[in-house]
Amino acid sequence: METGWKDSVKKTGWPVLSYVVISLLAVVLVVLRQVVRGGDSDVMVTWWELLQLFIVPALFFAAGCLSTAMGGLKRIKTSKAFLAAIIFSAVLLGLWYVWMDGYVLCNLPAAECGIAIDLWLRKRMIAYGYEYTWLANTDMYRYAVLPLLHFTVRILCWMCYLWGNRKAASRGSSK
Repeated sequence: METGWKDSVKKTGWPVLSYVVISLLAVVLVVLRQVVRGGDSDVMVTWWELLQLFIVPALFFAAGCLSTAMGGLKRIKTSKAFLAAIIFSAVLLGLWYVWMDGYVLCNLPAAECGIAIDLWLRKRMIAYGYEYTWLANTDMYRYAVLPLLHFTVRILCWMCYLWGNRKAASRGSSK
């Protein structure tokens, strides 16, 4: 009984620890983005935002590899990882509507990963209420588009974690 409990703590502990570390690294990415952009408040996609589109998933991939190698995790089933990613993303999606400060704190990796897409979407002109306006100025963007973008990005990032787990598990079993 005790072995099963320790195993389940190990299975959930490494991904949680990985997410916390990646969240702290996302804070560094936010600061670097502000330094790279300078005082530029224009909503424009630069090379740094495009680079972050790949940096954050790479961090999840590396976390999957390190968690498996250091923590002795076994190969995670795709269905379990996908279900866990959907549940985690759904909880954070609910947090968006309930407690925005908590959501912002918990969502840094997905927000930094999807910042290029977010900035690009903000500058799309749409017909809204018989006039043309920026997509960012609509309630649809605030309450549907942006939260669903983050929802999708979080799932994709966790799939990169799964990919890293698979890569490390296959490397460990071939030794």
